Amino acid sequence: MNGGPKKKQTLTVLSWNVNGFSQKKSSVFNHLNLLQADVVFLQETHIGPSANSPAGSIQIQSLEHDYDWAVYTVFKRNCRGVAILFRKGLVCEGLRVVGDEKGRYMIISCRIQEQEFIFANVYNPTDEKIDFNKFREFLIPASESTYFIFGGDFNTVMDAEFDKTSSSRNRGHSDRFKGLVSLLDTFSLVDVWRWLYPEKKIFTYFDGKGKSRLDYFFMPVRSLKNVTACQIHGRPQYSKREGCISDHAPISVQIQTGHRCQFSSGLFKDEDTMEQLSNIIRNISGAKNIKKEDLWPALKVRVTCETFALNRSGDDFKSPRHLAGIQMSQVPKKQPMEQECLLSSANHIQLLHSPDSLSDASNLEGYLDYLHETKMFEDIKLILNATLTEPVSKKEILTTILSLRNSEHITPDGLPVTFYKRFASKITGLLQVFFNQVLDQQSIFKCIFNESFISDTFSTMTLNFSNTDHTYSSNVQHYSPVFIFNVDYNILALILAERLNSIMGYMLNQGKIRPHLSVQDCINAFVKIRADQLPVLAVSVKVDPGAVKWPYLFHRLKTLNVPDRFRSMVRSLMLEEGRTSDPPARGLKVGCPLTPLLISICLIPLIHSINEETRLQGIRIRGEHIKSVLDKDRAIIFLANTNEGLDVFEALLKDFLRNSGFVIDGRFSEVFITGHSCFNFKKEILQSFKRTLKGFCYKGILVGSEDPGLVQIVRHQGQCNTVTS
Repeated sequence: MNGGPKKKQTLTVLSWNVNGFSQKKSSVFNHLNLLQADVVFLQETHIGPSANSPAGSIQIQSLEHDYDWAVYTVFKRNCRGVAILFRKGLVCEGLRVVGDEKGRYMIISCRIQEQEFIFANVYNPTDEKIDFNKFREFLIPASESTYFIFGGDFNTVMDAEFDKTSSSRNRGHSDRFKGLVSLLDTFSLVDVWRWLYPEKKIFTYFDGKGKSRLDYFFMPVRSLKNVTACQIHGRPQYSKREGCISDHAPISVQIQTGHRCQFSSGLFKDEDTMEQLSNIIRNISGAKNIKKEDLWPALKVRVTCETFALNRSGDDFKSPRHLAGIQMSQVPKKQPMEQECLLSSANHIQLLHSPDSLSDASNLEGYLDYLHETKMFEDIKLILNATLTEPVSKKEILTTILSLRNSEHITPDGLPVTFYKRFASKITGLLQVFFNQVLDQQSIFKCIFNESFISDTFSTMTLNFSNTDHTYSSNVQHYSPVFIFNVDYNILALILAERLNSIMGYMLNQGKIRPHLSVQDCINAFVKIRADQLPVLAVSVKVDPGAVKWPYLFHRLKTLNVPDRFRSMVRSLMLEEGRTSDPPARGLKVGCPLTPLLISICLIPLIHSINEETRLQGIRIRGEHIKSVLDKDRAIIFLANTNEGLDVFEALLKDFLRNSGFVIDGRFSEVFITGHSCFNFKKEILQSFKRTLKGFCYKGILVGSEDPGLVQIVRHQGQCNTVTS
């Protein structure tokens, strides 16, 4: 991998059964130089023992060609043997080698351009097959590697219908196939070429009986986002005599090691390219030889590969082009978006949201209130389960896609919102199958819902709560990462958030049909309060999403009868990258559509405590007596009885923070003051009212940290001037 002045961003790995290396070394190297591979897996090298290379040994040898050196096994001169070659200039550090004394496999781990790679080269012979149950022990370290590339000649077909032309039986096929499939399942490995091209038939092995595909690259599903190409090459011929160099064709995979390739907005202007991509979507949608739930992830990787090829071509998007791996064919005329038929598909969720289906109730929330008042709690539970865990419908997906803002912003998987909108009617069915599989198997989230940080604030806070009775201290990890999500994540999270939001009013205010006042409504009314009312301190509170304790959140969800399946889905969607504890310790993702609603659920106990506290007085807004209001991730508390109210409120807040793990972030919270100019709050107290690492601090009363980063804004409405601490 030659860097030159510009660092290379890809690594090409090639696998080839050469059927004997020593006698055709020059021809093999000439073809490898044409293919420009960085790392080469060779099988059936037929390298036998010599004076310095005993049988069963592993040797490292320098080369004179474009490949600096090779690692190879020594077995016999007429069979088996594997080797891995490294291109000149490719710096490999920390080389570790495991090899088979019978010449069937080699595993190399090394560091290339600050990335950990594990290469496993396999030749599985027909006469003495590999025991993959034992082989897997060597691969355990590979399961955690980002770049784990497992390739070679496995002497078996993965799909008898697509991967061979001959009807004759492959001797020992069944045992080799079962052992390989078991290994692939253990490490979540997939056939990269078939994943990308489920609709194609191409072969790698040729003999008098027919053709078959025996040579593969397998990679973990989580790593497929790094694949930019996978190609089965033509079988090369000798340059100076007749015949092919080998009875096998080479296969290569290209891995992106640098920044993620993004779908270029210029591609949307090229109608030929758009029609070809439309063909790809149609062909993959009808593929029968991979799981239906894998079709959408496979399509995304395929589009990435095509995009990468076009971006590298440097075309000006004005002339027709061939996409990588695509045969030009007659493209049907484009049809208008099938939006009406997709929108007409109704399911139980839509029925629940239809007023006519709710027994004279005006809406779902009102109907839930009715069931609560009549103590029909089992019916409530059934409706909550149906509303939150119903399979995702095409209508929900299409409606959500069309509601997204047009954006060309960078995404972790390279596909922008504009791609989804352009092909919305064609991909909705694939997304539906995929999302519903995700709802049942949360384990695939990590490999598909890629995400990245755009900023990360991390600090350790010590909250020291003191009063006359006791002192409470706790070390709190303060996480406030901001995420970039791919569009898949946003679509599913928005669908689930919409479902949760449809019953949120009921969950916040069970058994009361009266519409719930919003925080903004209260603030708008609050600032207009007559000056002859009592002096009032209004605290508008937001919390740091990353600091919540997961057990607290899930307990709150369970208390509100949120179904187990939905709670599991929340955990899968909200679990931050790198959190491996079970259950996870903390954190909600900033930017996820579900986060504000989940914070609201977490804040319910604080609001209930304030509303039930007789020592706290509220105010009257629009004819109602209000102490606190909760709206998504924001709460506002009204304290109308001066310093005593502050003390009571702080005690309640301390208890809430201790249980929930939340941290009040001064960047969000505000304090409003209104009333007579001669109210009981002392001016010097107001001027120094702020949130610190030790809770609320009143100058001269509580000595605490004066962290300027957490100073709150104090606004004095009415006859008093605005005061900013």
